[in-house]
Amino acid sequence: MKEHGSTHGGRETEVECQYLRVDEAASYLGMSRRWMYRESQRHGLPRYYFGGKLRFRVGDLDSWARQQKMS
Repeated sequence: MKEHGSTHGGRETEVECQYLRVDEAASYLGMSRRWMYRESQRHGLPRYYFGGKLRFRVGDLDSWARQQKMS
């Protein structure tokens, strides 16, 4: 997973607010498009719809991935 900007004073950076298409989000996490669809439906991977198009926010993907970390 790529490292990107951080929050400053409670404000998100531009990168964290960036919305990715399914293929871009899959590439970002190193997973398949099919996995992205499945995980967003089954396991609460945060997703958004704009004009019927599925999108994922970079900051949400980073947060979700950190929560999946095994102890």
